[in-house]
Amino acid sequence: MNATPIIQESRVLLRIGLPVVISGVLNLSMQFVDTVMTGHAGPNELAAVASASALFHPIVCLGIGVMVALTPIVAQLEGAGRIRKIGPNVRQGIWISLLLALLSMLLLPYLSNVLLWMDYEPEVVSITDGYLEAIIWGLPAAFAFLAIRHSLDGLGITRPCMYLTLLGLGVNIIGNYTLIFGNFGFPRMGAVGAGWTTTIAHWVILIGALIYLQTSQRTGTIRFLSRFDWPTWSYWREILRIGIPSGLSFGAEVCMFTVVALMMGKFGVTALAAHQISINVAALTFMIPMGISAAITQRVGNAVGQKNWKEVRFRGWLGVGVCVGVMSLTASIFILFPESIIGLYTSDNAVTDLATNILWMAALFQLSDGLQVSSMSALRGLKDTRIPLLTNLFSYWPVGMGLAYLFGFVWEWGVISVWGGLIAGLSVAAILHSLRFYLLSQVHIPEPQYAQT
Repeated sequence: MNATPIIQESRVLLRIGLPVVISGVLNLSMQFVDTVMTGHAGPNELAAVASASALFHPIVCLGIGVMVALTPIVAQLEGAGRIRKIGPNVRQGIWISLLLALLSMLLLPYLSNVLLWMDYEPEVVSITDGYLEAIIWGLPAAFAFLAIRHSLDGLGITRPCMYLTLLGLGVNIIGNYTLIFGNFGFPRMGAVGAGWTTTIAHWVILIGALIYLQTSQRTGTIRFLSRFDWPTWSYWREILRIGIPSGLSFGAEVCMFTVVALMMGKFGVTALAAHQISINVAALTFMIPMGISAAITQRVGNAVGQKNWKEVRFRGWLGVGVCVGVMSLTASIFILFPESIIGLYTSDNAVTDLATNILWMAALFQLSDGLQVSSMSALRGLKDTRIPLLTNLFSYWPVGMGLAYLFGFVWEWGVISVWGGLIAGLSVAAILHSLRFYLLSQVHIPEPQYAQT
């Protein structure tokens, strides 16, 4: 086989995907900055931010999942040469994002009641309330930016959003320094100040995105914001048909890891600490296939729009191969240098010993995770999200969580066996997603007339 197409397509995948990887790392850095800076404001402030983030994160993941529907829609329209249809879809996507933001704004103020139910200290609950009341005003900007970002992903334009996320990180650092600690004449606001900084950062990022859409030559022919459109159900139906299953898939995965963390707490503080270190490292490396997966969706969707099914298969499987290859490299690092990685987090011998064993399991986890996210992204490029949702629900819960509970608590095989259940669930999802992409891409065997139209 000629290696040139493989090299060329790999370069395109990395050109589109690497800025998404960097954006993901920058987003994690914002959370890291909030955690570190509020930690210096006091333990109650840190506990409030951690609690609010746990309550807030599933809602954000749902929004990301719904808005990611715009990536295959835009990619297929561009591939089919239907450029005029892209702008209306994006404008309708922004309407949907604002509806999601409104619903979230109505829900978030009540989530702190969960903390009261769990007997959190009243002061922590009070600070959490203030933090949530601050960040809700940034939700319209955050969700609207998601609509714009995933639309640009569909065009393979990913660098501007990377730069905007970097700008948001800068605003986050300066704003936290100002509002958390009361510098430059502002009052000391603690964790609530971090919430207002997050809101300000979201609006700065959105304004930057709107300026880019209005001034960039690369998006000028698409006319994203050339007119005002009222909500139109025909567009909403397509976006929600793809987006809601994607959002629920994201939510199912987030909930699985949340429950696993709670399960680890049953094994004691050492087990929970070792698990947290390992899952934090795995989450960081997961940004790589997550970023490449956005490129896979775009490239597959673009080929679908062109009705070039040979290219659909080629781009999909090459993307899967690139993701698995990258995750094989990170898995090797986990196996070869576990002590060095864990040493960045702790010097406790008991935690280090247990985390080393978990990190070896996390190496296997990397391979399954890379395969499942890349194959699911190829399916998303086909606008296929309903069956993958059912696949994920089955794989993550009856298989993954079921085996984790059976191994860890019924058979009492210990902490490591819980990770074995996770790996089993992700592996089943990876195999089933890959099989479905194979079957769907084989159904559309290209015929001679495709080359003539």
